[in-house]
Amino acid sequence: MLINDFFTISEANNVEGTIEAKIQLNASHKIFEGHFPGNPVTPGVVQVQIVKEILENVLDRTCILKEMGRCKFMAILNPNENGEINIVLKHHTEDGILKTSAQGTSIDKSTTFFKFTAKYA
Repeated sequence: MLINDFFTISEANNVEGTIEAKIQLNASHKIFEGHFPGNPVTPGVVQVQIVKEILENVLDRTCILKEMGRCKFMAILNPNENGEINIVLKHHTEDGILKTSAQGTSIDKSTTFFKFTAKYA
């Protein structure tokens, strides 16, 4: 849905239940025409979708969001200021459910944009 259009994965590693990915945001994407012209802000729902698509891509499985736990959007994610970001996803499967904690930060890790926990079928 968004991968290879709104964002691209420039690097991804999955070691012992932790995915570490670097992604590039497309600052000229049409989403930013309405959110907001001249001051682009990545919508929270888009950040949640990015995580889902990274999980699907790296784990090679379909993920359907079943439950969202703690969810915090802690800083504005402006693609002109932070065109590349780090995503860290800790994950494990229990009774067929993929349990994940997600965190998105700036490349230098000085800014955290979001944190949440989720369960996917």
